[in-house]
Formats: sequence, C-alpha cells, structure tokens
Amino acid sequence: MSDWEVLTTVIGEPQAQLVASFLRAEGIPVQFRTHVPPSVYPFTVNGLAEVRILVPTADLDRARDALAAFETGAEHDSGERADL
Repeated sequence: MSDWEVLTTVIGEPQAQLVASFLRAEGIPVQFRTHVPPSVYPFTVNGLAEVRILVPTADLDRARDALAAFETGAEHDSGERADL
C-alpha cells in the first residue's frame, strides 16, 4: 500500500464527501481520518467534526491542483449566481 498525505481538513462528513467525490472523479483515491465517533448526532464543536482528507503521496501535487480548481470554481459559481 502506498503512503498517504493530508491534502486538506474540512468540517463535517458532508463537506468531506463533496471534496472526495470531486477528487475521485479526477481519478485520485481518497481516505478520511477523523476523531468523530459514530453517532446519529453530528458533533461540530471544538474540532470534533474535523475530517482530514488524505490522498496517496504520488497524487498529492495533482490533488492540490484539483482542489484549487474546485475551490476557484465554487467561488466563481457563487459570484455568477449572485448576479442572476
């Protein structure tokens, strides 16, 4: 198995799944690391909802570029919607 590196940290499983879906669509494998215990009720205080998104070390640069494009696109889309 290859080495994994932290690409970014997000708050909450939904946000992590969104970023992971985008990265997987780009062909980049993803793993999560979190300290959140399984629960029906999500925790969002004191960093308990933090989810680290990891990618293989070999894909780290490509994942950074993809994440930057994802974030830029999200900001760009928000601006367009505000103008409508």
